[in-house]
Amino acid sequence: MEEVMTDKQMEVIITLIADKFSNCKTMEEVQKAVNELREMAGTEH
Repeated sequence: MEEVMTDKQMEVIITLIADKFSNCKTMEEVQKAVNELREMAGTEH
């Protein structure tokens, strides 16, 4: 069965990501934020 994301769930995820990146001032901080988001999503590479 395919999961369908609701608009509210999508809004929460986008807000979380935007908040993560809003404090980044360098590419190193951006990379750290990306890694943290991947860990939270369980898709660490």
